[in-house]
Amino acid sequence: MDHPALNGHTCAVRTARGELLVSDAHGIRPPLQWLREDPSLLRGAEVSDKVIGKAAALLFCYGGVRSVWAETMSEAAAEFLGAAGVSYAYDRLVPAILNREGTGLCPMEQKARAVDDPAQAFRIFDALIGG
Repeated sequence: MDHPALNGHTCAVRTARGELLVSDAHGIRPPLQWLREDPSLLRGAEVSDKVIGKAAALLFCYGGVRSVWAETMSEAAAEFLGAAGVSYAYDRLVPAILNREGTGLCPMEQKARAVDDPAQAFRIFDALIGG
C-alpha cells in the first residue's frame, strides 16, 4: 500500500481517479464532507489520516475505500475495517479514541459503538455534524 503523505494535513486521500484530496479538519469531518460532496468520491481510494476510530472507519467503509493508514487507530476501527475487507495499517494501535480533554471516550466513538452498518453511521453522523 502506498498511501498519500499527510504533509501536515489531518487527512489525505488519493482517489481511484488519481486525484489528491487533503483536509485540515479534525475528527470525522473530512470523510463526512467528501461523502456529502460526492458519495462516489471515496470509492476505491487510499486514505491517510492522523486518527481513525470506529466512527471514521464506518464512514470510510460507507464510501467504499480500498485501504486506510492512520498514525493512530483504535482497536475497534481495526476490527471493523478487517471484518469489512478493507486493507488497513497504522503506526500506533490504541484501545480507544479519547475526547480532546482525555477524560473519556470521544463522543463520536461513543455513538459508533452500537453501529455496525456504514449507511446508518453516515445518516447518524451527518445529522449530528452540520455541514
